[in-house]
Amino acid sequence: MESIKKIKRIGTVISILSKYGFDDFISRTKLEKYLPNNLFNRLSVNTSELTFYTRLRLALEELGPAYVKLGQMMSNREDILPAELTVELQKLQDQVPPDIMNIEEKMERELNISCKEYFDYIDPIPLASASISQVYKARLITGEVVVLKIKREHIDQVIAADILIMKDLANILEKRYDAMRRMNLKQIVASFESNMNRELSLLSEFNNIEKFRKNFLGNEGIYVPKTYRDLSNNNVLCMEFVEGAKINDKEKIRSYGMTPKEVNDFGLNNYLTQILEHGYFHADPHPGNVFLLPNKKFCFIDFGSMGTIMPNERDNLEEIMTNFILKDAKRVIRSIKKLAIFYEIEDDNSLERDIYEIFDILDNTTINEINVSVIIEKLKDVMQRNHVMMPEFIYLLFRGIIIVEGIGKQMDPDMNIVTSIKPFALKLSKEKFQPKKILDRNIKNIRTIYENFSSLPDDLSVLFEKLKADKLIMNHKVEGLDEMRITLQNLGNRLVYALIIAAFSIGSSILIMADMPPKIFNIPVLGFIGFLISFVLGITIIISIYKKDR
Repeated sequence: MESIKKIKRIGTVISILSKYGFDDFISRTKLEKYLPNNLFNRLSVNTSELTFYTRLRLALEELGPAYVKLGQMMSNREDILPAELTVELQKLQDQVPPDIMNIEEKMERELNISCKEYFDYIDPIPLASASISQVYKARLITGEVVVLKIKREHIDQVIAADILIMKDLANILEKRYDAMRRMNLKQIVASFESNMNRELSLLSEFNNIEKFRKNFLGNEGIYVPKTYRDLSNNNVLCMEFVEGAKINDKEKIRSYGMTPKEVNDFGLNNYLTQILEHGYFHADPHPGNVFLLPNKKFCFIDFGSMGTIMPNERDNLEEIMTNFILKDAKRVIRSIKKLAIFYEIEDDNSLERDIYEIFDILDNTTINEINVSVIIEKLKDVMQRNHVMMPEFIYLLFRGIIIVEGIGKQMDPDMNIVTSIKPFALKLSKEKFQPKKILDRNIKNIRTIYENFSSLPDDLSVLFEKLKADKLIMNHKVEGLDEMRITLQNLGNRLVYALIIAAFSIGSSILIMADMPPKIFNIPVLGFIGFLISFVLGITIIISIYKKDR
């Protein structure tokens, strides 16, 4: 069945690519030979006055929702695409003519309900029409005004077929072109597939809203629209209709009793809270998706695209940000490597110079003139030249911050994101060195060491079995054995010291947190002595390492 869907769709794809003058690309991929000639339309447009990038954008728009969404996702990837192409991709429109749909019939079929029992009125004319879904306004019999987001018929099958083709093309292109392999094209398509599966699921969007609501529970400045579980499923989403001022509508904001600067400051702090504290942020905070309500509360809508930062990713992101503020390029590079999905850094020194150039930009630019979008573009350029591919949330983050800065500068020309980030970075740095955080981190490390040692008998058993069966093959060449023995001996000694220091630190943290007497200056004596021993041993190791390096 998948093969049939693919063959039918390949014919359409080839026809559209040919129409916009991409015959050479078709012949190189050799896709054309697998299909009969009568499958594709040889009509073409006049391409002589259109640039290559414009033709590509027009072709993507005609190819349909999956290709439009892919183009939109790639429009902020200057790290791997030419700037001229990303500018063109930013023009991609997700607005398409609405399908003619019998809303009541669709709702009754999807939810197994009688609309008259739930709805007083459903407007048959959509408020908005996008490539994946259409939005309608309705009123419940209780009087509440709601919006119904309804997925287009058969859109899942169309996108599934397109993704199958994209995977095949990614395989072909990575095998044929080294540049495509360095772009990690298959990884991009896999990430796109994951994003599309989430966006196609309106149940996933429903859960996004509920998670966002939970994160801001008790926050008086944020309002999250009410959702209706009984009237929602994977193809239908019912949520409260909200009215307010767009976040960049200065006149209406003033009529609500707030100044643009107040709105700006609160909005920026809220977005940084989403990123740095919750690790879960709205990935498309443009003015159509963020409103100020008459009661002076902020309200986000359209939760189809959300960025999620895993705890370990957040730790790495915090490290990058802290070291960036401290201007420690070596540690920035180390954190980038830990966070990256893939990298081929040919010269760490060259990368370090690139990062110092960004530091220079920050040092030589006044606070009011710093433009975060310029810094982000510079970072993308650095990543492109060093073949660094970051997780998808980084690019969503870049896009969101650029949007927020654009709105912010429009509302308050003196706004500066770097100044706003610093208090968050300092707060995170302080939290990182709290006794509880140190204790949690050390317990995690000790658990890892314990698990590795626990698996050692099984690993040795496998090794001995291979030895008995004469199946263990070792290829080695040893040079400088004495130097290696001394190095390993020193390494072993330092490891033992490190474990002793860790044990003293953890024990001392527990004693201090337990508030165990006797005390001096309200600090448990035993805990203080433990930390003092750890400090002395640590200094001893550092001095020995320094002397050895000299």
